[in-house]
Amino acid sequence: MRLFIEYLGPSTNAIYAGLHWAKRKKAKDDAAVAVKAAINKANIGAPIADRVDLVFTPQLGKGMRKRDTSNNSMTAKLIEDALVKCGLLIDDTDEYVRNVTNTPALIDRKAGTGVWVEIIPVEVAA
Repeated sequence: MRLFIEYLGPSTNAIYAGLHWAKRKKAKDDAAVAVKAAINKANIGAPIADRVDLVFTPQLGKGMRKRDTSNNSMTAKLIEDALVKCGLLIDDTDEYVRNVTNTPALIDRKAGTGVWVEIIPVEVAA
């Protein structure tokens, strides 16, 4: 499954530098709203009960500055938490999420800014 979340959170550098708690809360709330909108748009009903890998790929539209790949880790965490909060994932513990991968940003100045999230079921060995 692949979802486009119209959200790009604060840089991990901003968090590390001491971003105020109120701005961190707003980022978390904004991520939850964006994830819920993407789930509704994709018309996804049932939660994913299987163990998954998550791959996060930012997409940068007009006027957005590219970050180091690792500086998108806060965005990935906020979206992962929102996927749980919205009920798409049961939990984000390693029982349900095996791997989280941040990939370099795609730059498309004519497209919207956000993050592509791939939710890949983990194959269980027989």
